[in-house]
Amino acid sequence: MEEREGFIVAIGCRKCGKCENICPNGALYRINGFVNVDHEKCDLCMECVKTCPNKALVYME
Repeated sequence: MEEREGFIVAIGCRKCGKCENICPNGALYRINGFVNVDHEKCDLCMECVKTCPNKALVYME
């Protein structure tokens, strides 16, 4: 896997829950139903980005 230097951000979460339990590292958590990313746990596997139907989880360099 290539080395990435960015991070994943949540922009425009619609609280659909499709990303619930998708992260193998437990980096996703919710506040008032909106998804957030714990950057300390995230290894940029991109599973959440691939799963989000609303494109609310985005990789940023």
